[in-house]
Amino acid sequence: MQRFREQHWGLHPKIDPKFGPRPPSHKTTLTGDEGEEINVTLELSDKERVSHYGLNSRATNLFSIKSDKLSIEDDLVVKLFWAEATRTSEPDILKRVYEIAHDKDVEGHVPVMLWYKSFEDTSTAKIRMCLGLKPEGGRVLYMIIFRKLRPITELTGRDFFLAWWETVKCHLALWKNNVYHRDISPSNLMYRKVEGKIVGVLNDFDLASTQQSATGTERTGTVPFMALDLLDDLALRGHVKHAYQHDAESFIWVLIWISLQYDDGKPRKHGRPLDTWLKVDAVGCRKEKRDFLGGKAGRQTLVPGKGHEENWKLGNKCLGALVANVARVELLPEGQDTLLEMDTAFRRYLSDPVGPYLLKPL
Repeated sequence: MQRFREQHWGLHPKIDPKFGPRPPSHKTTLTGDEGEEINVTLELSDKERVSHYGLNSRATNLFSIKSDKLSIEDDLVVKLFWAEATRTSEPDILKRVYEIAHDKDVEGHVPVMLWYKSFEDTSTAKIRMCLGLKPEGGRVLYMIIFRKLRPITELTGRDFFLAWWETVKCHLALWKNNVYHRDISPSNLMYRKVEGKIVGVLNDFDLASTQQSATGTERTGTVPFMALDLLDDLALRGHVKHAYQHDAESFIWVLIWISLQYDDGKPRKHGRPLDTWLKVDAVGCRKEKRDFLGGKAGRQTLVPGKGHEENWKLGNKCLGALVANVARVELLPEGQDTLLEMDTAFRRYLSDPVGPYLLKPL
């Protein structure tokens, strides 16, 4: 243990210089992976700081950062996370995304990466090897600076619907160009304002891939929003291919979740009917969602959050498509491929139910 430096314990001197209470801010100079040196102020006690911790996770932290060299006018945010070393890095994925950004459904609908750095001296592979474990699965600390976005959960009514739909179309365009997101959840759907207009943004590509089969050992997806097919024992052991159909289904679960769990852009204080999905494991969540889909959870009697009345109606139309697909699969001979082709899944799950809502007057 004496051989390990502070960065091997997750405390990098360039970011968190000391053990102990966190200071309000920290000024430092950093050189990015492309050689650009910047002076930054890390707002470590940012009241909007978002942290995700777990025994086996990326331990993602997002908070405000200031850098005159990167931007004087725009608010910035830094993302710190421990990525699997064997997985294609988020900066490399985003570079591929920007090559596709000429597509009208992608341009303006993806995050703007301004600077990034991988701290190779933090690799946990050394600790794994000292413990007699294989270095595969080792993690490296990444730091990426973006222009700040706002969560789509703040939006209501048609503003929410149109921003959500823009992320659906962006995701489809990327999938067609071999960028597979595979982690559709409320926290990964954002928006920005451009000249007063709300623009939906598909965010967070650290679990994305440019290969049909995901790389790394980490499960892709956020359990309450994952497709039912990805939540059974077989899928959890890695024996089910993650297809476009599954992400399309995740967009529906996100629509349902926000429509029922939020009032006027804020989490509902009372009457949050889907909270049980957060309290069970993946297999338990599958059962909860199957019961919800089949009507056992009293879905038809649920009251949507304020500002989401029309979105809840749309969500029910989309759920009807899921119910129809479950019935279709049950009639197929055992062993037959049950997956829908990408265009068919998009049409049945999303574009057909959404079409009438797009035609409604503003």
